[in-house]
Amino acid sequence: MVSWDNEKLEPVLITYNRAVCLKVTLQTFLNAGLTEMCFHVLDNASTDETAGVVSEFQRHWPNLKYHRNKYNIGGNGNILRALEITDSEYSWIIGDDDDWHLEYILELISALENRSVDIIRLGWLVEHQHRDKLVGALELAQNESLFFASISMISATITRRSILADYLPDSYMNIGDAYPQLVPAILAVQQRPLLVYSTKNNIMTHTPNTAPGYYFGDLEWYAGWFRTSRFLQDKKLRIKFIGEITQYMTRDRSNKNGFLWLVKVALNYKAQGISQFNYLLSMMAYGDGWRGRILIVLLAYCLMPGRLAQGLRRFYRKLYKLPERTLTVDRSRL
Repeated sequence: MVSWDNEKLEPVLITYNRAVCLKVTLQTFLNAGLTEMCFHVLDNASTDETAGVVSEFQRHWPNLKYHRNKYNIGGNGNILRALEITDSEYSWIIGDDDDWHLEYILELISALENRSVDIIRLGWLVEHQHRDKLVGALELAQNESLFFASISMISATITRRSILADYLPDSYMNIGDAYPQLVPAILAVQQRPLLVYSTKNNIMTHTPNTAPGYYFGDLEWYAGWFRTSRFLQDKKLRIKFIGEITQYMTRDRSNKNGFLWLVKVALNYKAQGISQFNYLLSMMAYGDGWRGRILIVLLAYCLMPGRLAQGLRRFYRKLYKLPERTLTVDRSRL
């Protein structure tokens, strides 16, 4: 059994209709001997066996708590609701479908004992030179290629609760865009000195779920990220923040292929009859440093005939032997 300080940190797992994933995650934490941990499951009004899965684990894990929303409040809403159901010094909101490497949990316990740390990153997208180090958040925001992307992942980021609470109204303002949990870090990094510790090893690994999610997969996600940049007052940071999304998707740290990727995404959905025009306009409006590239994407999208886009899509999928997928939307995955 691993000793755990619940006054320091009580994790909250958010879930919606993924009882199978939830069971795997809870079993991983149980097997790691973390039953002293007060662990909360926040169910966003699931209609599957989620409640039964939690009940079964509670027989062996008395500190496992179950909370259920009366109504489904959406994925972003549930992220912020999770902040409000615990009172520990730090907040850790996690998903139900990531891979965990809890053999390294002692690294996290040690980091929590450092009174000066404000944000703890559990390894996801962290550059090698910053692992096992305490670094200023502004320095990372300015110089680490995917800093904002790294702290956008809820499962991989632990934040001092007071920081999240100070900017909670601003977070709710961004609930319709992308990653409301990012807003406090974006604002705080500009207004106060923050220290970030990144674990040496990856305690979690993000595993993108292929099931329908809160975002459709089209340019809505990109447009929401672009709009989130409005919380950054520094223009250089805004441009860097916007660029990180295509760097992450293309894994091109130089960002030279970013707009080509966006052209591909836009035309892919035009070929399927799914309009991207409003998203592209939104990206133009908020795209500091990117407006020229977004204009090229917009022109390509508007000028290419739908039939030609369909033909190119069929050729591309046949060339790379990609299966056709049925498009469905579930905007309340969490």
